[in-house]
Amino acid sequence: ETPRFVFEKTEESTMSRNKKCKDCEDKDKISQLPDELLMKILLLLPTKTAVSTSILSKRWEYLWMWLPKLEYECYHDTAPKVERLERFISLNLPLHKAPVIESLHLKFNNIQLVRIIEPQVFELWVAYAVSHCIRKLSLSFCHCTEDLARLPSSLYICKWLVVLKLKEDVVIDVPRMGSLPSLKTLVLRRVTYADDHNALHRLLSCCPVLEDLKLERKEGDDLGKWWVFVPSLLRLTIRILSYIDAGVLELKTPSLKYFRVVDNGVSDADVCSFSSIPMPNLEDVDVVSVYLSFHKFVSSIIYVQCLTLCAGLNTQEGLYSEGIVFNQLKHLRLCQCGKNWSKLLLRLLNDSPNLRELNIFQDEGHECDFEIWDSWEDDLNCVPKCLSSSLETFTWRQMFATEQERRLMKYILKNARSLKTATIVFEDAPRREDPLEMTMQEFSLSKGSPTCQLVFEFE
Repeated sequence: ETPRFVFEKTEESTMSRNKKCKDCEDKDKISQLPDELLMKILLLLPTKTAVSTSILSKRWEYLWMWLPKLEYECYHDTAPKVERLERFISLNLPLHKAPVIESLHLKFNNIQLVRIIEPQVFELWVAYAVSHCIRKLSLSFCHCTEDLARLPSSLYICKWLVVLKLKEDVVIDVPRMGSLPSLKTLVLRRVTYADDHNALHRLLSCCPVLEDLKLERKEGDDLGKWWVFVPSLLRLTIRILSYIDAGVLELKTPSLKYFRVVDNGVSDADVCSFSSIPMPNLEDVDVVSVYLSFHKFVSSIIYVQCLTLCAGLNTQEGLYSEGIVFNQLKHLRLCQCGKNWSKLLLRLLNDSPNLRELNIFQDEGHECDFEIWDSWEDDLNCVPKCLSSSLETFTWRQMFATEQERRLMKYILKNARSLKTATIVFEDAPRREDPLEMTMQEFSLSKGSPTCQLVFEFE
């Protein structure tokens, strides 16, 4: 017969364990939540953190594999870390349980130049994502593979894909039967084109509902012709590096609302040949470019409402053709670099009868040599209509208060009869021609609008 005291001790131990289990259950209330709610919680976490929850209990072991959004990043890492992440993705992505992968973000930027991943691995990963009806795909591969990564043909016929972002060591090679009927956003940054002249055009032809396009050229891509023929396109951003042969840019984008071109060009030898059909829906144009000389594309943007401009000007060819009028232009921002910017300003004021806001600024890294200013007074026949009737807000940043600047400033203040606010931000200059107090008094006495409020700021 079992001794009584042993039985009592065993019963007491069992009760103690049950109590502890009950306490654990009470504390771990999060595991008692339904899967749908737990998935929402996991979606708030980085993928790496969400995966780490699999060690908590059997309840959590495979829960993360139902996540519809996956993000894997590997940069500034050693070769062993890159290899571990590669094995993890290759093992788990084919087994992912979510029927739809809404978003997959892969970023492998190994600055140690350890090229350890085979391009076919990336191709398989993308193929797995396509098989899960991928909606948004973002790939960035840099210095991590011997050869460039090619995308599977299935990606170019993915009818669910809405957003596609590709960067660096990726080859664009579109099959003849490519079709991306749902793609609305396309970003191509420093990629390689398999067929330099036709690959981009062929890809864009696959996208009947594309709305947002961002392109960035890289050295040696030899993309001589930029054909952007997309009737549905609403936003276009182009970035060109200074060592690129700009080639030919041709636009057929009648629905375009936003157009931005940025480059770091320093040579007039690489000026881009530009042509475009009219874009009557243009609202915002931002051009910081010497590749696209202003006179070459100005006739395509006459319907613009907001214009930011820092453009290369060719004095031999003139500013732009006579007879061009910007009737819808309300907001103008002009960078004060180059010897002709003041002449361009007066020309734009003359041709923008409904302008309401004017902002003169100096873009970062740009310089203004006031000693080589061309005289703007010689081109002035009459006061621009916008000064006498519509201009309400005027801002001049990075003003050094040189004689040329003061003359132009006083002219605008004197003739802007409807001006409500004029803000002048003085740049710090060790040697000024006149004290700032005298300059500010000059400006105050030059106001042609009795209701204009002058604001002086200092940097």
